[in-house]
Amino acid sequence: MPELDNEVKPPKITFSPEQQLKVDELIRESMGRAGNDARATAARLQAEMTVLQTELATLKGERTGLESSLTLKDKEAQAARNETIAVRKQNIIQDAAAKLGFFNPSQVAQLTDKDVQWDAGKQKFIVLGEDGTERLGINGNPLTVDGYYKEFASKNTHLVRGDVKPGVGSSENKIPYSTLGEKEKLAKLFGRGSDGKAANDLALSDPNEYKRQRHVARRLGLI
Repeated sequence: MPELDNEVKPPKITFSPEQQLKVDELIRESMGRAGNDARATAARLQAEMTVLQTELATLKGERTGLESSLTLKDKEAQAARNETIAVRKQNIIQDAAAKLGFFNPSQVAQLTDKDVQWDAGKQKFIVLGEDGTERLGINGNPLTVDGYYKEFASKNTHLVRGDVKPGVGSSENKIPYSTLGEKEKLAKLFGRGSDGKAANDLALSDPNEYKRQRHVARRLGLI
């Protein structure tokens, strides 16, 4: 026997022409409302995005203006600091000229400009060596600016008035940190004819002191 089809099929709905027209109209109205809602939503989102873009551009403009203002103020402050440092350096050279007899302070300023520099960390002028580090005296302490100009005057007597003889007379006018006794002591450790074993023993026992003395020996021309 053939199997019975137990599936229940929904009844087929048939509209009259008038009813079908009404259904089609309702469908079109529903789709129209959905389209209008979508377009309205899109327009609202576009307007909000435009407002946000305008606000963002305004904020960027204000930030750029603020940064430009801060940069200008920083530059002005740095220029003022540089001017103050330059004046202080000029005063130091003028003072040295008065004490040591430099007849042309401007020339001395040009010749010593790279050696005497402002140290922002220490908030004072320091003397630099050829390697760009702070120069030490023979006693291991930083060479003072005053001591540097005394030394400079002794090595450049042609820049000093004839009635002034740097390095001669009182101990204050002598070249600082370079006494003959100290130089002889260093000559025993460094340079031609030095005691290599003594220098090696010092390097092993006190590396920092060896480094300091070697640095001073180089300054004095021993090595």
